[in-house]
Amino acid sequence: MAGKHKKLTFKEQMQGFPVRQMFIISIIRFSEPLAFTSLFPYLYFMIRDFHIAEREEDISKYSGYLASSFAFCQFLFAVRWGKLSDRIGRKIILLIGLFGTSLSLICFGFSQTYWTALISRSLAGVLNGNVAVLRTMIGEIATERRHQALAFSTLPLLFNFGSIIGPAIGGSKYLTHPRKENPYHPGETMALLEEGLSFYERFIRKYPYALSNIVVSCFLWFSLICGFLFLEETHEVCKYRRDYGVDLGDWLLLKLGFHPPVRPWHHHKHTRNSSSDNNQDNASISSETVDEDDDDDIQSVRPYISRRMSQAIVHRPSYANAFTSRVITVITGNFIISLHNVTYNEFLPVFLASRFRKDGLKFPFRIEGGFGLDVSYIGTLFSSTGIMGMLIVLLIFPMIDRNLGTINGYRLSVSIFPFVYFMVPLAIFTLHDYNPAFPKWVTPVILYTFTSLKTLASATGMPQVMLLNHRAAAKEHRAYVNSATMSIIALARCTGPIVFGYLMSLGDKLSTGELIWWVMSLLAGFGMIQSYWMEDYDDDEDEKVQPEPAADLFEAEALGEEDMQQDFTTIEVSDNEQSSLSTN
Repeated sequence: MAGKHKKLTFKEQMQGFPVRQMFIISIIRFSEPLAFTSLFPYLYFMIRDFHIAEREEDISKYSGYLASSFAFCQFLFAVRWGKLSDRIGRKIILLIGLFGTSLSLICFGFSQTYWTALISRSLAGVLNGNVAVLRTMIGEIATERRHQALAFSTLPLLFNFGSIIGPAIGGSKYLTHPRKENPYHPGETMALLEEGLSFYERFIRKYPYALSNIVVSCFLWFSLICGFLFLEETHEVCKYRRDYGVDLGDWLLLKLGFHPPVRPWHHHKHTRNSSSDNNQDNASISSETVDEDDDDDIQSVRPYISRRMSQAIVHRPSYANAFTSRVITVITGNFIISLHNVTYNEFLPVFLASRFRKDGLKFPFRIEGGFGLDVSYIGTLFSSTGIMGMLIVLLIFPMIDRNLGTINGYRLSVSIFPFVYFMVPLAIFTLHDYNPAFPKWVTPVILYTFTSLKTLASATGMPQVMLLNHRAAAKEHRAYVNSATMSIIALARCTGPIVFGYLMSLGDKLSTGELIWWVMSLLAGFGMIQSYWMEDYDDDEDEKVQPEPAADLFEAEALGEEDMQQDFTTIEVSDNEQSSLSTN
């Protein structure tokens, strides 16, 4: 349990760690936050250029619809992708997800209307269930408890790494060119040259948001190729099927001078050939004896297979029993932290990009508009906090996990959110244009401080709640529970942008721009309280008490010795009965 927490050194944690497969998973995981965060710097300007919002204050509402369409479709399909991965394997689902994300990004980048962009984001949610499958794969790769914290921390680490590159791509002046004309304020224009434009200039003018999405799609295709060639299947049954992608990857490694391991399908083929040769030799010595022995073996084993192994082979987990009270409690925590986290990520760029209105500000309760920052500044801010997140996961998270454990580390992390959300809107009063008493460097320092604190909370809290979710679920239900958790998270990501987008528009109309942030602070405060209803569990102890049923004949040793002895006693009785019947 949580009270029996043993401190491990980093060297002890790394012993036997599956580095190679985690590296391939990391490449796949990195490309997805790259796609997600690359939209943040320019989404406000993209919606503005679509001319869909009647007033500038309504842009946040339409931004919420875009985010919600992605999350709602993910909510509908995440469990289905998880169940499909239980049937056909994890790897193929990941590759489909990468392809679907790249396709939707290209469509999104070339969108000329809001509705095309909305359909593209919905398509991304439909075709991608990778996060839940990645969580399951990590749990199947890092089977030892000492490896799990480090393995699961790679997900937020890579999200933060993607958060560095993604906003830098989306906010690059060479890849993203919001139109200079503001339709809501015609006076705010900059003349564009009509003549002497190069192909690049004509392209970027017609499709101002396409190039950044093309670049991100290239990363996705690189990840897809790496996964096809080098990612090993982890599903307990599907991993024995021949993987032609891995065979091709092994051939490439051999050409480069590396020595890949022997694959399960090659090992089984060699075993079958050896067994066939041995059987032929034995048959030449005494075919009659062998035939009699084989008959005896079949007669003696058949009752055991029919009574015990057939039940194990056809056993399927009951999904109705997956949601225990501890699973529900952890999923609730996942929902809360995801709800306010995605709302922050979606609407902070909108708040920063909204036009600065000095006449609409009065400390502390009257806030209209935003900071008036440009796309490049917003991209730099998010990239910088992504760097901070990487350092936190690499340096701070291991110390928290070693010294506090999973549940206490999670409680510490979620206690940071309420303070940050409460203070963010008040930072607008430190702008030099509003109050000349503040130097111009004060506001950037405050913004970077708050975003760094929020990144600290997210980068340490997310892996902790993933671990709690992994350990709370029974082993045979983990893929399903992970997918269900992702559906609940997607539901939070769907409802959050809609509800808080409406609150942001309402707050702007009522000159209470702080409304959305203080409601988020209350929500995060409830999440902090709810964390004290959660407990940590030792999944190793659970597995010792309740071993997972065998999946095939090679797992017969998982059955108890006492049960096996009873079965063989039954076999002897049945044999005696058969012999007596034959005598009579």
